[in-house]
Amino acid sequence: MVHKTLEKENFKVKEKILRIAFKLFIERGFFEVSISDLIKEAVISKSCFNYYFSSKDQLICEAIEKLFFSRFEEVIRISDELHEISEDKLIRIFQIYSETDSYLKNNLNVKRFNYRSIISLTVEGIKDYKLMTNCIVDFNNRLLEKIEYIINEGKLLGEISSEIDSKFVAKHTLTLLQNAIVLWVMNQNIDIKKLFEVNFKYLWNKIKSPECVGGKRETNFDLM
Repeated sequence: MVHKTLEKENFKVKEKILRIAFKLFIERGFFEVSISDLIKEAVISKSCFNYYFSSKDQLICEAIEKLFFSRFEEVIRISDELHEISEDKLIRIFQIYSETDSYLKNNLNVKRFNYRSIISLTVEGIKDYKLMTNCIVDFNNRLLEKIEYIINEGKLLGEISSEIDSKFVAKHTLTLLQNAIVLWVMNQNIDIKKLFEVNFKYLWNKIKSPECVGGKRETNFDLM
C-alpha cells in the first residue's frame, strides 16, 4: 500500500515537472530555459530534478513524447480501431495538427508561442539536443510510414488513385503539414483550422480515385 502511494506521488511530481517544462520551452525557447529556471518555476530542489531526469535533453524528449506526440498516436489508434476509410484517416491527421494552437493554450496553459520552439518541435529538432532531435525524427518517420500505409490501403480499396507514387505523396503530405505549422507560427493571425482544411482539400483532390469525383462529402474536421 505504501509502495503504491509512493509510486502515485512520484508520478504526480514527474507529471508536474514535465508540464511546467513543456510550457516554458514553448513560451520562451528550448535554449532560453535553464534547469535552474525550471527548478524555480516547479518549486523543486536540484536533487528532485536529478531523481527524475539525467539531463535537460532527456526532460525535453520525455515532455515532447508524453505531452505532444502521444496525441497523434492516440488519434491514429482510434482511426484504425474504427476501420475508417482512407479519406477520414487522413483528415484526422490534418485535424490534430490544426488543433495545435487550441491544445497548447487550453490543455497546457501556454500564453504565447516562441516560433523557433514550435518549428523545432514539429519539424527539425535542435542539433545540440540529440535525444530531442532523435525523438522528433523518429516520430516524423513513424508518421510518414503511417501516411504511406493509409495511401496504399486507399489504393487497394479504390479510394485513392492507383497511379500515384505512395512514398512521394506521403512525403509531400508530411511537408504540407509541417509547412502549414511554420506558416501559422510565423503569423498567428491566420485561421489555423481553415489553413489545414484548405491544404487537405488540395491534397485529396490530387490523390482521390477518379471514381470518387466530387468526393463523398464536404471535408469534415469534426470527426472526434
